[in-house]
Amino acid sequence: MRRPVRLLSLLALVAAYLPAAEAMANPFPVTSTASFGSGSLRSAIDQANAHAGPDTIPIEVTGTIGLETELPAIADDLSIQGPGAGVLTVSRDSSAPSFRILTGNSEAELSIFDLTVRGGRASSGAGIRASGPLSLTRMVVTENEAVASGGTQAVASGGGVSASDPLQLHEVTISNNEAIATGGSIQTVAQSGGLSAGDATLIDRSTISGNEVEAVSTGTQVVAQNGGAAVFGKPSVIERSTISGNSATAADGASQTVASGGGLAGSDGLTLSGVTVIGNSVSSTDTASRANLSIFGTSLVRNTIVAAPQGAPSCSSPIASGGFNIDADGSCGFTESSDRSGIDPGLDPVLRDNGGPTPTHALFENSIAIDRGNSFGATTDQRGLPRPSNFPAISDKEGGDGSDIGAFELQAPLPVPGGGSPILVTAVQTERNAPNTRIVSGPPRSTFKRLAKFRFASTEPQSHFQCKLDKKKWKACSNPFKRSVKPGKHLFRVRAIDRFGNVDPTPARFGWRVKPIAG
Repeated sequence: MRRPVRLLSLLALVAAYLPAAEAMANPFPVTSTASFGSGSLRSAIDQANAHAGPDTIPIEVTGTIGLETELPAIADDLSIQGPGAGVLTVSRDSSAPSFRILTGNSEAELSIFDLTVRGGRASSGAGIRASGPLSLTRMVVTENEAVASGGTQAVASGGGVSASDPLQLHEVTISNNEAIATGGSIQTVAQSGGLSAGDATLIDRSTISGNEVEAVSTGTQVVAQNGGAAVFGKPSVIERSTISGNSATAADGASQTVASGGGLAGSDGLTLSGVTVIGNSVSSTDTASRANLSIFGTSLVRNTIVAAPQGAPSCSSPIASGGFNIDADGSCGFTESSDRSGIDPGLDPVLRDNGGPTPTHALFENSIAIDRGNSFGATTDQRGLPRPSNFPAISDKEGGDGSDIGAFELQAPLPVPGGGSPILVTAVQTERNAPNTRIVSGPPRSTFKRLAKFRFASTEPQSHFQCKLDKKKWKACSNPFKRSVKPGKHLFRVRAIDRFGNVDPTPARFGWRVKPIAG
């Protein structure tokens, strides 16, 4: 029976998500990356569903679990425990039909740790869709696509994650997911490219970046909204997190064409604390608004940076301020004496690996955000580094505690034992290097076998891959890559793309010859 969830305060929200791993039993380990068969993830879910009560699925393999068909829906309380998001990916095989990667039924409380979910394709919740409580920890959810086309209403929602019950994200990256709707005769709606959350939500030390919604139709109403995330449950908290480079695009509607909420949408009961919202965008052939934040009702924003909106102002109406915010274009209406409006916050515009579990935008050394904020009880920043880290030469804002504003805390000079000049720990200001790709295994150089199988690897954790066979175009591919080819000479190429979008400029290559079988 499904357990009711009643959350009366933010403290109760956090308590509702205390780890329950100790109570879980009956492990069903995954020992194979195969889509089917003994030791597969599919088999483990079937076994867990058949066993009454909570279970665990420890995944003991690395690489890519390439799914050929949709996994069974999870029917009971379950914890899936991967070996690390950088070494284990659960992905729809590129040659497989469209389906969602993971589904949790309303009777299931689902917790997932330490893996990457990629390549799902469905009308909603293409990566993960949960109707019961959902908790994601140290995860990457990327390159999933919610799609809808044609009919009276075409609605695509939740490209990466869709959760209708309480949701927790901790140290999660939701990036480069899409919601695309086309051709609805009356209504065409694309929404929540990265995340759709409909109940109480806690997002901590996480990054939502590069997600897109796109609605295109000559029908009556065309709407693209909430490019990065929509969080509509209450109470909900987003803290020590980054929302960056998400977008909403609408085009060609006959009567109404609207794009709004490029970064984040929220309603009553949402609190943002120590968040960086930067570089989100909206675009429409008719009306575009709220490039960074589309927040209404009794929401509260504090110690947060809102900057660099693209295509429209950051906000379109005043948002309640808890103080210590920076609003670069002054459109959010923050009115506390500790707020700063119409001023450049001094942020690195490039999302980078600055240390910690998720990418961030670093503060430049002359940033107005340094030491002018209030941690509101947080002891670390998004990266897990100390907060506050106070510079003696910079005066604190009245009522503040010397913390930096936003998700990133620039670390103050470290004392040198025995005296000498202090060491300044600065932000990372250089571009991350592109990954290098290598082919780990392939077919014999000369063979009669037509089925070719390649395994490959990247020097950068959490990379994904594109493959090219002979004269075909580059295309996203699973690892391992399998294809049946005709007799003759063939050339396989593969390139890694890291989680920040850097592409290996020198793809790995492998040539071989398939000999015809004498008749």
